[in-house]
Amino acid sequence: MKRLAYLDALRGIAALLVVFTHLYVPLIGHVWVLDYLIDPGKLGVLWFFMISGVVIPFSLKPGPDGPKRFLISRFMRLYPAYWLSLLVFLVMLKLTSGVFPSWPQIVANLSMVQAALGFDDVIGLYWTLFIEVVFYALCLALFVAGKLYDLTSRSRCALAFLLMALAMSMVRAVTERKLPVALPLALSLMFFGSIWRQWLLGEHSRQLTRNLLMLLGAFVVLLPPTLIMAYSKDMGTGETWGRYLFTYAVAIGSFLLLTRSVRLDHPLLVWLGAVSYSLYLLHPSMLMLSEFLLAPTGAPALIVALFATLLTLGAAHLSFSLIETPFIQLGKRLNNRNAKTQPVSV
Repeated sequence: MKRLAYLDALRGIAALLVVFTHLYVPLIGHVWVLDYLIDPGKLGVLWFFMISGVVIPFSLKPGPDGPKRFLISRFMRLYPAYWLSLLVFLVMLKLTSGVFPSWPQIVANLSMVQAALGFDDVIGLYWTLFIEVVFYALCLALFVAGKLYDLTSRSRCALAFLLMALAMSMVRAVTERKLPVALPLALSLMFFGSIWRQWLLGEHSRQLTRNLLMLLGAFVVLLPPTLIMAYSKDMGTGETWGRYLFTYAVAIGSFLLLTRSVRLDHPLLVWLGAVSYSLYLLHPSMLMLSEFLLAPTGAPALIVALFATLLTLGAAHLSFSLIETPFIQLGKRLNNRNAKTQPVSV
């Protein structure tokens, strides 16, 4: 699948929604729409997950070296910019005399799977990257099993993770244990995205249509009880089931609309999509830097947020140019070199 401008534009908007939630929503105060109706940051994150579903499974190319090529390209795509964001955040903590995490926590965070190792994220938004890595592992497992390109297998995965989320929400409601319901919900959306991709590419077979309608029906039926049971009790993160339910509904509906009927491809949005990963990773650090630099001036909070936005855009551009792009190209060179050294079968 060639790179599609409207997907990059959607990534850009998603990143802006997350930045808006972290930098500007705290300045707005309590507004009914944001408190009880919609979570802009969650909306952006759900778009990110579904975009990954559209793109990632099909970056695994058939052939004996497919898994190796996938691992190299994904590692070079994710980890260098991620490590940069961790380093910059730690520097900001030192600069601003913030609470520095323990060294075991820092070392665990280098892996991107710190949640599985029992450590907290150094930056709160890292939780989404753990889900991405889990999705990559599942795609790799399906690829090795010869099931990744099978529509039925991916549809079953989407439904199975949705049912898992329902089961976890029931346990969460009964035990009041903070089970990670967001993980299977996100994986379900990702596999749904992989199926929606086939519709985007013009395949409108009866089987595909049936599976899409089945999954959309499953979301309509199962998301409400899942979110009601999981998030009726706030466990410390301002969780409101009504806001989550509306946000999920808007995320799925708008994703279908913006990838099928209303495709945005403005150059500015496409550029934002290109730098969206670094934008996402670096904006908490740039907010800290903005607060540090402007504190002596007594600047209003809105000016601090605006300056942080400018710093984030600049830092994201530099990270994309100096870190992301070179390492992505290095991954391509390594894969091409490996391809040339493969023995030719006769």
